[in-house]
Amino acid sequence: MVAVKIAVRQLLKRGGMIPRSLASGLVLLLFSPILMAQAESAGNCDLTVRVRTEDERSIETQIQVEVLSPQGVAIATVHIVGAENAQFRVNNGRTYRLRVSGNGIETITTAYFGINALEQVHSETVHVKPASLNQEGESLPGSPTISVLELSAPRKASGELNKGLDAYSKGDIDKAAAHFEKAIADYPRYARAYDMLGAIAIKGSDRNKARELFSKAIQADDAFLPAYVDLARMDLQDQNYAASESMLARVIAVNPAMPDAVALLATTEFANKEYAKALADVQRTHALPKHEQFAEVHLMAGKVLRMQNRPQDAIVQFQMFLIEKPDSPQAESVRQALASLLAVQPH
Repeated sequence: MVAVKIAVRQLLKRGGMIPRSLASGLVLLLFSPILMAQAESAGNCDLTVRVRTEDERSIETQIQVEVLSPQGVAIATVHIVGAENAQFRVNNGRTYRLRVSGNGIETITTAYFGINALEQVHSETVHVKPASLNQEGESLPGSPTISVLELSAPRKASGELNKGLDAYSKGDIDKAAAHFEKAIADYPRYARAYDMLGAIAIKGSDRNKARELFSKAIQADDAFLPAYVDLARMDLQDQNYAASESMLARVIAVNPAMPDAVALLATTEFANKEYAKALADVQRTHALPKHEQFAEVHLMAGKVLRMQNRPQDAIVQFQMFLIEKPDSPQAESVRQALASLLAVQPH
């Protein structure tokens, strides 16, 4: 009981209001001794999940790892990149499954595995395969995309890239750049290394160098889609909307399920006042996995719908934004806009 009260107090400190679904769960905990006993024993085992190819190599792409209950319900989700491990805190003495998905790999759900009642540390390795390819070696429409050339990178080069990504995530940009340069020296067709150097150039406000590096990524491997998206983003920033839309259309033709490309297309269309197209692409974005990280498209859609005197539709978009990014710096202003719209709606 004390633990629940402390948890409630901490939640109120952080955000003020408790979501209805969470409030219901807390009520159950407060009044059910059985559930309370289970809650007190929760999270007593550290679960580490490694994701590797069948030949034990890491995959340099964004990966989602989910822990599933025996009924198939996702109870925890972590996003990782490359050789990074997914870390969870779970109950021991239980049975779980894992589901792994991401750009360029086939989604896999593992067999059941049990955690001994006395285990405090448990590890699992999930072996994944590249996404299905057609006879020409291209990704099938709608499947996540990772290039064959990237998967063929030598171990030494991929090791340098991993070190570079790690340094980049820690803010050590110079060290990261040195590792990316070494990766290219070991494997000149390593498009992701060029792309990351382009991202570093953006951080340094050297847009000409960034554009050159993104273009080199495509020259090294024309199946590496993130570089096309990065160039399209630069075109959007330069208000070259036609070029941005053209680049993104090429990406989406290969991989319609790439949320960052579809979301960026919607953003470009909003900027170019192509509102009908933009609203349609907001809905396309929302239907894709991992769309929550692009919640800003709902904010843009809400503003346009409000301008078009479509308050009910605007309310829906603002609500979606708040659900997907409740901690956004813009959340408070969106709540105020939502309140003003709701105040004048008929009951």
